[in-house]
Amino acid sequence: MKPKLYLSFLAFFSIALFTACEATLAPAYDQAIVERVTESSNLAMRFFAELDGGTESESFFMRQPTYNKLIGAFESLKLQARARPLPNSAALEKINALLQSKGSSAITGEYPSAFAFEQIAATFSKMKQTDSENGIKPLALQAFKGQVEIFLDQAITYESFLKR
Repeated sequence: MKPKLYLSFLAFFSIALFTACEATLAPAYDQAIVERVTESSNLAMRFFAELDGGTESESFFMRQPTYNKLIGAFESLKLQARARPLPNSAALEKINALLQSKGSSAITGEYPSAFAFEQIAATFSKMKQTDSENGIKPLALQAFKGQVEIFLDQAITYESFLKR
């Protein structure tokens, strides 16, 4: 092969290779995660509505299955979200700007929605413990609900952003 022809072939191959590459700013949109977030957030908000006014520890056994279902659902979502590639910081900056424009706090951590799902599961775990030991007073219930809403907003915003 002549050196000129060889260099031309190498240049053409290099250009073809680089133009075929895409820069991924964020993980791919996953409809299954969005559907499960929607389903789990609906269950969570209905559960908070049922508990309006607080709880008594004596009736905790009736609520325990719902706590377990919610904790399991958000732990599962965390694992699904972590199975995707890490987002690029540019994408995360855009998402955080969108969250701040809505008056919500920025997302932290390497896996944004996975972090939010983990925090939601931890909140329900703490709520379950509090409920079983002492019941939950209305003010404490509002605090738990507020924390869940913040992390749900972050997760839903992030997952919706991926759809672009």
